[in-house]
Amino acid sequence: MSDITVDVKDLNVKFGDAHIIHDVSFRVKKGEIIGLFGISGAGKTTIIRVLTCQIKKKDWTGYVEVESLTPAKKKNHSEILSKIGYVPQLELLNLYYELSALVNIETFASNYAIPRKKAKKIGQELFSILDIPEDTWKNPVKKMSGGEKKRVSMAIGLIHNPGVLFLDEPTTGVDANKRYDILNYLKKLNRQLGTTMFIITHDLEAALVCDKTAILREGKLLEFDTPHNLISSLPSNGLLARLTIEDLNEDKVEIIRNFEYCEKVSRAGNDIVEVFLKDFEDNLIHLLDYLLKHDLNITAMSRDVANFRRYFQIRILEEEEREIRALQKKESLKGVEME
Repeated sequence: MSDITVDVKDLNVKFGDAHIIHDVSFRVKKGEIIGLFGISGAGKTTIIRVLTCQIKKKDWTGYVEVESLTPAKKKNHSEILSKIGYVPQLELLNLYYELSALVNIETFASNYAIPRKKAKKIGQELFSILDIPEDTWKNPVKKMSGGEKKRVSMAIGLIHNPGVLFLDEPTTGVDANKRYDILNYLKKLNRQLGTTMFIITHDLEAALVCDKTAILREGKLLEFDTPHNLISSLPSNGLLARLTIEDLNEDKVEIIRNFEYCEKVSRAGNDIVEVFLKDFEDNLIHLLDYLLKHDLNITAMSRDVANFRRYFQIRILEEEEREIRALQKKESLKGVEME
């Protein structure tokens, strides 16, 4: 398919006896922003290393294609690398701090045989899109703020107009109040340049700018869909009741969990729970009656829609519980066989 820029099917990665990636499959269309989410060890970086030709073919199986080329063939590596860009987590890995932002651009552009004059023009255009103040362009990078350094790093990753840009933890090292600025700049670049982007991150807020989100756990792809579709798969399309309950403890949470129409309960604070109901609109009033009958003192209540963070937490917990049940069943069958 001509609009598919990254195609992965049944990817498995093994290093010796260690099975790192298990049967991962997904397709990415040109111009999409993809978020790869998961805790450390989930497999995010390993998948990207396959896509960027960093893992030898002997260590992985399956079908992988990037920009219509497969990294399975070593002869394709240089061409694939010429069509992709990479922005590391730490700017010091791809920035010369003693040089100016423009000289950094010119230096890295030379790796792609881009003439200095053309590189300078491209750099200025990218700096303008990224709102990097013009009076900083000729100053040493070390004098820039953390957010400005991050944006210069992005510009370097885009200097050769790659079809796919990989960004490793783009909001790491940036002040909390600047994280959304970085994400918005990525969206701005995506819209203006049409660049396909992979965001590899622990920052669940990055889902706000993603067209698709991949949730990984222990090398397995649990979900790959739009944030909206994933949230809508929750009971009542993600509608929830957020309740503040006096002296909330696990016994009281269990009482809520035992409500007839309760689908899921998540603690969201010391005294706060989020409750998902079957047929939310019909059963919310019944939930309140039920809690009052069980002497649970509700001090505050609001109605809301789950965000991606809540969906992620629920989905990971579901997988952990599924694995525990599977292990318990296996141990039970082993016990029966021994008898």
